[in-house]
Amino acid sequence: MKKKILILRLSSFGDIILTFPLLNLLMEESDFVIDFAVKAEYSSLVKSHNAVNEVLVYNGDNLNSLRKEIKSKKYDYILDLHNNFRTIFLKLFHKSKVVTFRKDSFKKIFLVLFKINLPKNSPPVYLKYIRTLKKIINNYHEDFTVSNLRSDSFIEIKKPFVLLAPSSKHFTKTYPKEKYLQYIKSNPNSFFVLTGSGSVEDLNICNFLDEFPNTLNLAGKTNFLELIFLVKNSGMVICNDSGILHLAEALNKKVFVTFGSTVKEFGFFPQLKSTTIFEIEKLKCRPCSHIGRDRCPKTHFKCMNNIILKTNENIS
Repeated sequence: MKKKILILRLSSFGDIILTFPLLNLLMEESDFVIDFAVKAEYSSLVKSHNAVNEVLVYNGDNLNSLRKEIKSKKYDYILDLHNNFRTIFLKLFHKSKVVTFRKDSFKKIFLVLFKINLPKNSPPVYLKYIRTLKKIINNYHEDFTVSNLRSDSFIEIKKPFVLLAPSSKHFTKTYPKEKYLQYIKSNPNSFFVLTGSGSVEDLNICNFLDEFPNTLNLAGKTNFLELIFLVKNSGMVICNDSGILHLAEALNKKVFVTFGSTVKEFGFFPQLKSTTIFEIEKLKCRPCSHIGRDRCPKTHFKCMNNIILKTNENIS
C-alpha cells in the first residue's frame, strides 16, 4: 500500500520552490502519495509540480478546519518544512509520524550580529528538506534536481528575450535600479521582459526601467503559471536573491544573480554550476541580516553599489 505524505510549507515563493527537489526524489519512487498544504496565493505554483496529488489550501482564517481535514486524511507522514506556530497547530493530535525541518535561526542571527560563522558547513535549504525523509526513501540521493513544471499559459513575445526580475522584498537584497537601467542601456540589442509583483516597490522599479524601446514591462501582470512560461522561454534570467532565482534554477535556466546583504551560509545560494553570482565577498559588514533590511545600516550600501553587472551574453 502506498504511503501518504503531507508536506506543510505555507509560504513563501522561494521556499516553496526549494521543496521541489524533494518532490522530485519522492516522485522517483512509486510508493508515495504526496499532498501539499500551502497558502491560497501559492496553490497554483504547487499544482504545477507533477508529484503533487492534492493541494490543501490555507486561506488565512481556516486553520482549525484545515487541521481537521488533515486529521481526517490519516497521513502516514506529516512533513513540516515551515515550522512556525501555524504548522505546529496543524500537526496537533495526529497519529501520523511527524518530521519537522530545523531552521537553525540562532546560527544565522549569530553570524549577522557577531560575524561568527556557525552555519559555515550547513547544507543548503533544499538539502535540509531532502534529509528530513532520508530514512524512508529507498533510492535516496542528495542531488539538486531540476523540475518539469506544468504551465498552460501563453504570453506572445515575438523575439528572443532576457527575463529581468529587478526587485526583491527587501531593499538590501535589491540591486539598485539605476544600475539595472545602465545595464539595459548598455545592451541595446537585447530585449528585456521586466517582471515583478504588483507591490508598490516592484511597480516603481519596473516603471523606472521601462523607458527604452527594448523593454516590455509585465510587472504586476502575470500569475505564477505565466511566470513559469516566461522563465521557460527566456534566453536567460537576471535577478536578485529572490524567489525568481529558485524558479529559474528549478527550470534549468542560465541565471545571473546579485547577492547583497545575504550570504551562502543562509542556505539560499544557487545550486547550478551554470549560474553566475555577483557579490562583494570580503565586505566586513556583510551579512547585515539573514532576511534583508529596508535600508543599509552603514548607509554606503557597498554590498550592492560595488557590483558591476556584466553578462557577456547577447540575446537578440
